[in-house]
Amino acid sequence: MRRMKRGIKTFLLNFFYRKLWVRISAILLPVVTVPVVVLGILLMNTSSKAVKSSVLSNYQQIAAATANEIGLFVRGPQDILNTTASLLSVNYPAPWKQETILVELALNEPVITRVSSVDLSGRELASSEMGRGLAKWDYPKEALETAAANKEYISTVKLLDNHTPIVIMAVPIKKVGSIVGALVAEVNLRGIWEIVDNIKIGQTGRGFLVSADGTLIAHQDKKRVLKNENLKAQNDVRLALSGRSEAVELLDREAGKLISAYAPIPGLGWSIVIRQQQVEAYLFSKLMMAQSWIIIILSELVAILVSILMGRALASPISALSSRIQEVSAGELDHRIKIRMRDEIGELIRSFNAMTKKLKKAKERERLSAIGEATTWITHELKNSLISIKSFVQLFPLKHKDDKFVDKFSRLVPNEINRLERMFRELSDYSYHSELRITKFNVSEVMGSILEIMKDEFTENRIEVNYSLQNNNLLIEADQERLRQVFMNLIINSINAMPGGGLLAVSLKQVNMEGLSGSAHIEVKIKDTGKGMPKIIQDKLFEPFRTTQDGGMGLGLTISRKIIEQHGGKIAVESQMDKGTAFIVRLPIEHKNSLMQGSI
Repeated sequence: MRRMKRGIKTFLLNFFYRKLWVRISAILLPVVTVPVVVLGILLMNTSSKAVKSSVLSNYQQIAAATANEIGLFVRGPQDILNTTASLLSVNYPAPWKQETILVELALNEPVITRVSSVDLSGRELASSEMGRGLAKWDYPKEALETAAANKEYISTVKLLDNHTPIVIMAVPIKKVGSIVGALVAEVNLRGIWEIVDNIKIGQTGRGFLVSADGTLIAHQDKKRVLKNENLKAQNDVRLALSGRSEAVELLDREAGKLISAYAPIPGLGWSIVIRQQQVEAYLFSKLMMAQSWIIIILSELVAILVSILMGRALASPISALSSRIQEVSAGELDHRIKIRMRDEIGELIRSFNAMTKKLKKAKERERLSAIGEATTWITHELKNSLISIKSFVQLFPLKHKDDKFVDKFSRLVPNEINRLERMFRELSDYSYHSELRITKFNVSEVMGSILEIMKDEFTENRIEVNYSLQNNNLLIEADQERLRQVFMNLIINSINAMPGGGLLAVSLKQVNMEGLSGSAHIEVKIKDTGKGMPKIIQDKLFEPFRTTQDGGMGLGLTISRKIIEQHGGKIAVESQMDKGTAFIVRLPIEHKNSLMQGSI
């Protein structure tokens, strides 16, 4: 018997320590069940408050959405009138043109039943109703007065003889910035009645719309609207007219306990009010609340159990994958992750291994392609120049007495030699590494001296220069000669972009920038009025061996960007076809010590 007890005890202990799910269950049992019991007891006392809060919040959102819909409905005719007023300002004061626009407006927009164009004295210039004088239309005088004050006007709601609700709207008509008249319109609000009539929540939930003084504008019971019934004395209507947007519980002598949600109509002073019996409103919400709590509890239990059971199984391969990703990001592409799993995670790791293998091959091909492209470019450029020089040298013994040949020889051969020298210099600058020589100097003086030196070249190329400064003392810590090289290169690019002449705008100012070293920066902007560049060229403009000009290796902008980045700055390009190109350089005023040791 003792042996049996010991065997059972040993089995249970081994089962407990060797089976993870058993230990998890033993831990989760008190952790989960005790809070659930406590929450169940508290839920009995707090569920009613939670349900009420949820229902009131939903009703408030419905009221706000309805108010916004009504506001958009009213705003629609106002926007149409503003657009029409803009058109009339072009045709003002040609009455027949205005009348054509107004008639077309009334035909295309049924909500606008009548519209007229009047001058500041009230004289009608055109109307959507041909032959009907404005004197027969008793519109409010303040409509014209408000429009003359450069404001939009909207009247209170009125009912026509056919029980149609309307408002009078007016907007100013401007001519060259001055108000010359007004556009007065009669707008049909029957669409608002339809919006309010569509507010149906259950059997008892209904809504109504009141004006700024509490008079009914829209209601399911149209008789109350026709009687111009005023509800301002009711608590929720009074709160709504005060501009508040909320949902409250209300006790009405006739209807009993209600939920009332209200919201103001933006810019009109009107308010929408929605009411429903509390019994109906809370019934469904209570049921949904209980079901929601049950679903949440069960979901949490399942989620906890599944997370614990799957955690360790997922952690190991995911951790290995994470470490490998860090290695790949550092450039290590040789290693592979060993995996035996055949599920989705296993497939993911296999795909990652295949990706790194392809990435390694692609990187090698990219390196070889870049070398090949550079070699082809250099070979082509050198070959062209050398062939030209060789041809002239071979012909020189035969044609050295030909003055035209000698003149052509004297011009072209030095040009080709200079072209080769410029190509070699660009290649040398691109591959040369040097430390910056940081000094503190006035960058505006450097730019001024560059523009002064290039004055003859500007004149020769018919280029006008506009040089603007925030102030004359823009001090910066940088390598003066390197920045001079950058500015000179950018200005030369701008000159080459304007072969027929144009305007070169150079501006310097101090700005505060985020994301670059330091906060205070000098911004240098060099803008031309050349032919511009398409987006595809802009994206590759700073890559080596990319050029839009003849006679260069396409390394000038690449070298310039390296110099700017070595200073801790940024360079960007903005260009539009047929409008020009702007290079924007931003440099920190104070140079960091860590950057002083950099090289290009």
